[in-house]
Amino acid sequence: MAAVREKKDSYVPLASQGERGKGGEGGLAPRLIGWHGFTLRVPEACDLTGFSGDDKSGYLRIDDSEELAIEIKWATEPAKQKTEPDPAARRETYFDSLQKTARKKKLDLQTREVDAPRHLIRPDRNPAGFTWLGDRKAVGAVWYCRTCRRVVIAQVMGPRSGKGAFGTVSEAILGSLACHDREAGWRTWALYDLTTQVPSEYALVSQQLMNVYLRLSFAHKASRLTVEQWALANVARRDAYLDVWLAANAKGEMREARFEASEGEAQGHPALLLKGGPAFGMPMVQVAKQMTNLRRPATRFSAVAWGCDPSNKLYLVEQMRAANEPNHVAAVAARTLCHEGPSGDH
Repeated sequence: MAAVREKKDSYVPLASQGERGKGGEGGLAPRLIGWHGFTLRVPEACDLTGFSGDDKSGYLRIDDSEELAIEIKWATEPAKQKTEPDPAARRETYFDSLQKTARKKKLDLQTREVDAPRHLIRPDRNPAGFTWLGDRKAVGAVWYCRTCRRVVIAQVMGPRSGKGAFGTVSEAILGSLACHDREAGWRTWALYDLTTQVPSEYALVSQQLMNVYLRLSFAHKASRLTVEQWALANVARRDAYLDVWLAANAKGEMREARFEASEGEAQGHPALLLKGGPAFGMPMVQVAKQMTNLRRPATRFSAVAWGCDPSNKLYLVEQMRAANEPNHVAAVAARTLCHEGPSGDH
């Protein structure tokens, strides 16, 4: 195999990655969260702490482990449904559920209908705003989006006193919230310092989220696509050749592939390019099963791996695809942010 060692002076600012620039919408700086089509900007101390469900319906929680928290709940309405859901009626249903929970906890809860933050109002949605006051204070809205057909309940929670410019912060967070892909055909996934984009038709099927290692695995028909990121690369990898290190540590499609390696470039860094197909043994058994299901089997493997000295991280984008499916590896690698420019520009 080819062996790739990064040059210590390899550094190219990413001028095209505008998703995480400072001074984002509402004045919120660098933290972008992207999950199942939702994107929003939050204060730097916040990150994803809880999630459930999938693209159709689910729950997402983001917080700073202290006082500020953001919750998003969604459910997708059937395409055949002719009548649009009424956000005001859904708000009342949500109020009822809040009161029921408060009674169980013996808490005094006050709910109030208000106008939604103006930045939440879009041509394809008509939000119904709300606030509630209990052991905490919350500002939020319920809306139905005509573009993605999602009914969304989003709220920002903070200290009961509202201190710390809670009103300004909550309005900025809610105003930055998008409920479907901003760019047609591409979905942003951003959490724990990983920011990438994958084709929208690829659904998240598994994830591993750790302090020093992140993996997001996606699938579309028989094809699979994975993005992996390792932090503290200088400690993890030491002086090992990249191909040897990946063979021992990769957890995505590379584990089930046989391939040839060559040298290339990704994000301005020297990169390892892999090309091949399923490995012998169980991976070939899976190919046979796919054929019996009258599905074009995934028989094409490709990947790109690179190390980024400025961020001290390693990246691997890999795909096992059917012969009639496009190769997305290069495009996903180009949309995976690995470092920032010297002035903080992207």
